[in-house]
Parts: sequence; C-alpha cells; structure tokens
Amino acid sequence: MPGYLRRVLPALVACLALGLICTGSLALAGGNHGDRDGRWGHHSHSRWHRGCDNGDHHARVSAWDEQWLMMSIQGDRFEIQGGQLAQQKGTTEKVRALGARLVKDHSESLATAIALAEKLGIEVPDSPSPSQQWELRAVAQFTGRQFDRWYADLEVQDHMQDITEAQDEVNDGCNHKIRHEAKDEIPVLQEHLRLAQDALASLG
Repeated sequence: MPGYLRRVLPALVACLALGLICTGSLALAGGNHGDRDGRWGHHSHSRWHRGCDNGDHHARVSAWDEQWLMMSIQGDRFEIQGGQLAQQKGTTEKVRALGARLVKDHSESLATAIALAEKLGIEVPDSPSPSQQWELRAVAQFTGRQFDRWYADLEVQDHMQDITEAQDEVNDGCNHKIRHEAKDEIPVLQEHLRLAQDALASLG
C-alpha cells in the first residue's frame, strides 16, 4: 500500500465509521503527499521503465510503456467517475465545474488511450484500480463543503502524480506512440491541476 494511504487510511476509516467532522484531520495524517510510491496501488516508475535497446527504442513496447498506458486508462476511468460524483455532490460552482471539465477531457483521453492500447495489443482495464475505487467510495461519504474540500484535494494530489508519471514516460519510455500520448497529456493534466488548486484554495 502506498505510504500516503498507510497514513491516511486509519484516519479516514475512523471518520467514516464514527461520522465525525474530520476537516483537516486527514491532511495531518497524510503529511507530505509527494512521497507516495505511485498512485493508489500503481507501480512506481523505477520498477518498469528500464530495458530500452537503442536499436528498437522507438518501436518496441517496454514493460513500463505497457504499465503506463494501462494506468492512464484506469486513471481516465477514475477521473470520469469522480467528475460525475463532483457534479452530483459538489456545493460550489468551482468544484462542479472541475468535475465537468474532468469528465470531458478524460473521456476524450480514454478513447484515444483505448484505441492505442488495442492497436498495440495491450490489455484495456475496464474499471479504475481497486484502490481508486476505494478512494471514490471514501470521498463519496462526505457531504457539503467537506466533500468539496476532499474532492478538490484528491484531484490536486492525483494530478501532481499523473504529471510526474507522464513526464517519466516521455523521458524514458520505449514506444514512440505511447511517449507521444504521454506528451500530449501533460498540458491537459497541468490545466486540471491548476483548476483543482483553484477550487481547493477557494474553500479555505
């Protein structure tokens, strides 16, 4: 389990089980989000990206290429479901608008990623990862401004990780088509990060 979840899980479970008002408590439990080893159970980049040979660097699909593309598809599905949840439960315009933007952009990204995976013979995940599904269920337990705050914070941390992983693929991936997909995603992810940060800041 990633370090972030190991620290946050006990606090979140306690909050949900006891119905407590826990605003701010998970941030303290989570500490520095930036030290997570991958995103919600995803493999860290260092385990997967090595092994490109100069002769076939552009054509072959490395283990990291395959893993990154599968993670991207899972991430798109996660963002779509989370964005739909934000449109349903969000209480502020910025959170609802963030959810709508994520649904739109990640639906487009998902279609592109699935087409590429099928062309390259890579498995297409049909749902978010189990840990991502847990995150969605956990965030859905909150209501009102608590939901807005935790959803926005989740999106900030998630997109920071997504940008790092996409940049790793651009720098170290083997297959030029998958690297191009990652490169195209980075500006979109950066804009999503900006919107999520703005939504979180507006909540105080």
